[in-house]
Amino acid sequence: MEETAIHRAKWIRANGTKAVVNIMMEFPRLVDTPGMISQDFMMLQPEAPDKLTANWNTLFAPRIISLAQKEKTEITKNIDLLSADKQGEVALQLLPVLLPTGVYKVGKKMCRPSRLELSRAFIDVQPVGTNLAEYLTKAPTEYPFVLMLGDGHQCSQAFVVINGTALEHPSLLGAVDVCFKAFFVFDIAYPKVCSKVWEFIQTALFEIPGQEANEVKILRAQFNSI
Repeated sequence: MEETAIHRAKWIRANGTKAVVNIMMEFPRLVDTPGMISQDFMMLQPEAPDKLTANWNTLFAPRIISLAQKEKTEITKNIDLLSADKQGEVALQLLPVLLPTGVYKVGKKMCRPSRLELSRAFIDVQPVGTNLAEYLTKAPTEYPFVLMLGDGHQCSQAFVVINGTALEHPSLLGAVDVCFKAFFVFDIAYPKVCSKVWEFIQTALFEIPGQEANEVKILRAQFNSI
């Protein structure tokens, strides 16, 4: 699989963007074998494979929490009482708070997503015991996203959902990491509803150059100044 990673990348990008379902049919090992998305990403971005998971809890999360506490959001209440790992999970959920989505256009329609819609497009938090099979029949298929079973301060299970397939990961951080990498491997544009969050993760955390909204540039400057 490692030796054929570049072949897959070229096939996916040949003749324009391909539908995820077609990519999964051609290369089913990408989603049914753990580690394949991360491995292909490493071949495409050899300088950035582990920057998020290696630095999140110790370096990135404290900065995000510091910035978010100024917003006085409920999820930061008593956050100092949590372990570093739990603070890291909360910090991931704070990214949509710091990067709200304004009005954007889809075709001729103007959209203004709520904060809940933005959060769910990035990390959809559902209660423990959610019927996963039933959930997946109604889940979005246009883009990858993270599903977390638990509450704001406690992740019981974490998944990356890609085209109706749920890939379980041992941690919320690991799921966000692989979800980001899936956008690169499958050559998928970030969904507009939460594009600023993924742009920030790309440019500020993975340090991969790319398009940035003005809000992302401002937050990145504030983030780097801490």
